[in-house]
Amino acid sequence: MHTRPIPSTGEPLPVIGLGTYRSFASYTPELGTVVNLMFEAGGTMIDSSPMYGAAETVTGDVLDEIRGRERAFLATKVWTSGKQKGINKMNESFRKMSAGDTMELMQVHNLIDTEAHLDTLKGWKADGKIKYIGITHYTHSAFLELGDWIRREPEIDFCQFPYSIERRAAEKDFLQLCADYGVATLINRPFEQDGLFSDILGKPLPDWAGDLGITSWSQYFLKYLLADEAVTCLIPATKNPEHMADNLKAGSGPMPDLAERKRMALYFDSL
Repeated sequence: MHTRPIPSTGEPLPVIGLGTYRSFASYTPELGTVVNLMFEAGGTMIDSSPMYGAAETVTGDVLDEIRGRERAFLATKVWTSGKQKGINKMNESFRKMSAGDTMELMQVHNLIDTEAHLDTLKGWKADGKIKYIGITHYTHSAFLELGDWIRREPEIDFCQFPYSIERRAAEKDFLQLCADYGVATLINRPFEQDGLFSDILGKPLPDWAGDLGITSWSQYFLKYLLADEAVTCLIPATKNPEHMADNLKAGSGPMPDLAERKRMALYFDSL
């Protein structure tokens, strides 16, 4: 699988990871297969949140079952107000996810009480309890506020936000802002929570998609996003091993250049 460097350290991160929203709502044996497929393809990123119900606990259970903690780049979020409450909740996330003493990435979810939590996370990063600090949001309207924090806080390593071939607001200037400030990008909602598949139901892939190694619509949607070098990692959520295997194929082989990327968008827009 292709990797992209995390700008703040240069550490390579595989470009396809795994989200857990809704897909890890409850434990099923297939989830171990999903995670192992990602590992076998070279992927590492698993992203969760206490907002996602039982997802953190299920993630930890799966990693315990397959003995996968050492292969995982674990990311979760703090989703509460209050400094001490945030500390308590983040420590709880460590336990639920079977993270051990350290976690790769802790993010401030939807910019809730950002200043208080960043103060904690800077200390944790200095102490080695976390490796990276991030901020997140799920709406396109938050780009201005996310950008303000990126400009203000040089210790922010990651920004997670929505981006898809259908909703391309991030292309206007936000992706470039992240690149300019050396912030890695995690892309959520790359399929618009499966809404994109309704848009193309019964529609054929273009003949030229094969030139890019694309054999499915999921690969088409993901490779479109990866065509921008400012995109570090995509985290589509799934509990289906077949879907996971399909998504992972987008992380290898040729990537579209700018002209091909424009062609992909035009074709999608024409459907």
